[in-house]
Amino acid sequence: MFLLRSAPGLPRPTATTIVVADDQAFSRRLIRSSLSGLGKLIECRTGFEALEMVERQRPNLLVIGSRLVGLDGAEVTQLLRRASNGVQFTPVILVSGRTTQSSVLGAVTAGVHEYVARPFSMKTLRMRAEAVLTRPRPFVRTRLFFGPVPRASRVRGEVLGMSGENALARMICGVRLERADAETCPLGLGCICRSYVAAAVVEPARIEI
Repeated sequence: MFLLRSAPGLPRPTATTIVVADDQAFSRRLIRSSLSGLGKLIECRTGFEALEMVERQRPNLLVIGSRLVGLDGAEVTQLLRRASNGVQFTPVILVSGRTTQSSVLGAVTAGVHEYVARPFSMKTLRMRAEAVLTRPRPFVRTRLFFGPVPRASRVRGEVLGMSGENALARMICGVRLERADAETCPLGLGCICRSYVAAAVVEPARIEI
């Protein structure tokens, strides 16, 4: 189990908590097996339940299926990114059977951290979850987007809309959730977000997912 240090004002539990949301019991079991040992796992079936659980539990991670009753995974992510009180920074891994480029871009635009295609290997999902839990990603707010900075440079330009004035309006440290940029990282030289921040601010034309 990961023990995560809570930064000042960061509403997250000390021991890792992961919410798993999927309408299929088999899928929930597979996800639980993949993430076994990473922390406390809480299950729910619908998008509305996922939103309620995130608000109540303030988890370190939400793993959600793309097709849920009521609200789908992307819609849940969009609502979380519009929330407040720290809920908007909840990391999200979306699990989907759709593998088209438009589906991936749609999910990233909604604000997910990782997109895992079905059928997935348990090892792949676990590795993605561990990466999200141990390497917080900086968030960026533009006129049209709020979410984690995409990892792949070929996607960053499309999602962040690099053209236009003030395209990168605000970078936010993924650990302390404070204003950050390449020069004023709140964690100093040891900041684990620095590589993302530098790439986004200094070389915006090369950014991807």
